[in-house]
Amino acid sequence: MVGTSIGRRSWRAGLVAVVSASLAFAAASQTHAATSYRLIRKLSGLNQPVYMVPAPGNNHRFFVVEKGGLIRISDDWKLKATPFLNMASSVSKGNEQGLLSMAFDPAYASNRRLYVYYTNLSGNIVIARFVRSATNTDRADASSRRVLVTIPHPTYQNHNGGMLQFDPIAAQSGQAMLYFGTGDGGSGGDPNNNAQNQSSLLGKLLRMDVNAATPTPQIYAYGLRNPWRFSFDRLNGDLRIGDVGQDSWEELDFIKHGTTPGLNFGWRKYEGTHLYHSQTINESRLTWPFAQYSHAGGNCSVIGGYTYRGIMTSLYGYYLYADLCSGNIWQRKPGSSPARMGISGTVSNIVSFAQGNAGALFVISIDGSVYFLTT
Repeated sequence: MVGTSIGRRSWRAGLVAVVSASLAFAAASQTHAATSYRLIRKLSGLNQPVYMVPAPGNNHRFFVVEKGGLIRISDDWKLKATPFLNMASSVSKGNEQGLLSMAFDPAYASNRRLYVYYTNLSGNIVIARFVRSATNTDRADASSRRVLVTIPHPTYQNHNGGMLQFDPIAAQSGQAMLYFGTGDGGSGGDPNNNAQNQSSLLGKLLRMDVNAATPTPQIYAYGLRNPWRFSFDRLNGDLRIGDVGQDSWEELDFIKHGTTPGLNFGWRKYEGTHLYHSQTINESRLTWPFAQYSHAGGNCSVIGGYTYRGIMTSLYGYYLYADLCSGNIWQRKPGSSPARMGISGTVSNIVSFAQGNAGALFVISIDGSVYFLTT
């Protein structure tokens, strides 16, 4: 990304060939989908935006996370001058560090709670809770911060993960199960073997019940390198992860809703389905990616997206994802090969997708803009 190293080569820097149409798609990914789409700029002038979430129950209000530590409010696509939350003095900002995402509590309307994922001034990963002001819906109470989890992240500034998502199916029954993905600790090749070490919380997909008296993270899956963006399918709760690869392969992983914890996605022994390191690992629940793609054609870092559940029938049920460096955006329906989307114009440095309350999808460029996907 221009001006940062979150997603270019320094983001990533530092046994089996599965014969399956869903994996062998280097050639298929060059095929354009039949329908043509547009990306319409809705916001500009942001300072390194990395994520966006809709206000609960409001289709015209969004909260934009800026890497430097601000959460900005957009009402009807007009940015408010004063941030909702200013954490600029509390976050580290080097390389892939910063304020990386946020999530509203499923009961936000009554408890006013929100959660943020950031790296603190020591470089450690932090999940913290804030409470919105009782008198001003445009402000979070900065003094309400409660740190729920701190994960040591020594030595390296890259591979911090960065995503927060609540399980939408659990939320329907009143549970508040928060999932978050951590990177392997940085450098290249996971030199400390954190991803396979279940005594470490790095290189993991974690979850915790935020309503517990003492919320405690549980390892839900491991063997991940840098799960920068993942999402739940809002219809059935299935989870898809975009896990940034090392030198040659980007991978996308799948967890069916309700799966027993303990899946191993293979890093650092495997990069995608390709042998990377000769170490011995526990392969009893080794799970191959549902898709992978090479760095051919300028690809470098997968940006996980969402399963589309909006009003465009041509995309309904397709999972969308992108690559940071090439700018390619793909659509893929379960059981079929991916197709590169035909989109008029280009967007550089795609760092995230966002999903509206009604299922609309947006694309975020760290260069400072948010785009709406439409036909």
